[in-house]
Amino acid sequence: MKRIIKSIVIISLLLLTSCRRVTEQQAREALHNNLIKRYGEEFEIGYMGRRSDGKEIWYEAEIYPSKYKGTPKEYDKYYRSTGSVDIRKGIFGEKIDYTGDLYREVLINESASKFYLTKLKELFGENVLPVFNIDVSKLAINPDYYETLKNRLAEGRSLKLKGGIYIFGRVENDEDREWYRKQIYEFVQFMKQTGTFEYVDLGITVIDERELVNLDNPHKYIENLSNDLDKETWRKERRRLMKNGDEEFVKLSKDELKNRINSLNKGSYDDSGFINLLFTRIYSPKYIKSKGWNESNRKELYEEIKEYNSIEDITFKMEWW
Repeated sequence: MKRIIKSIVIISLLLLTSCRRVTEQQAREALHNNLIKRYGEEFEIGYMGRRSDGKEIWYEAEIYPSKYKGTPKEYDKYYRSTGSVDIRKGIFGEKIDYTGDLYREVLINESASKFYLTKLKELFGENVLPVFNIDVSKLAINPDYYETLKNRLAEGRSLKLKGGIYIFGRVENDEDREWYRKQIYEFVQFMKQTGTFEYVDLGITVIDERELVNLDNPHKYIENLSNDLDKETWRKERRRLMKNGDEEFVKLSKDELKNRINSLNKGSYDDSGFINLLFTRIYSPKYIKSKGWNESNRKELYEEIKEYNSIEDITFKMEWW
């Protein structure tokens, strides 16, 4: 009888422990501690949900550094990433198996911006905003862009550089346009010289710097400009109206301009309210070949391979100056 009772107790304990789950609070604590250990700073952990694909079980949450709370970066998806806590089932219930995150992808994007920023400012002036999205696999990466790139290329793997560059300036005549063409060409040469022009899909946009006067309404000076005008008349009228912003623009200090540019939402850089005075998209030959665009029979997909050995290879796909 005692054996039967003992067996029932053991079975009951096993059933009890096998139902023990890792709670959301436990997962949050594990992720919180791991982020501090890995990055040396506090992180905000958003909504956390329990996930399963039928084989694996994990908790997943959106994360961003606490230092950005209360700043424009708090709501910028560019600085947000994902943290996860993997759960393993055992005979005695669930336990935390592994805690990881993808914030290193944010860091490598920031590292790429830092790598190019000095050259960009040398070519275009202080008012420039690079917004890069490095396409990396989920394998462990060094958050240093240049080191990661060299390591990947040495292993015969790619590291795609995608994104855009905002340049705040002025284009009021053909001489201005050609100056930007030359500067963009020089930037491509810099990429080639540094070995970073392997797999590149990069949009470069020139925006009227006077649109920085009022970020809530960048079209302040042209909000009454009719869209029914032909393109040439519209451009001429825009240039005339934008002169009304000269006085307010010159009152902005360098620090004010810097702060305004840095407050722009990088996560929606390709969907901004700014008017593109000039726009070009730069594709490296290897990137085009990897997509098969040079062999496509569809005009909307076909892209000519350019080696960028001549300034004439820089062509503007859009001009609204």
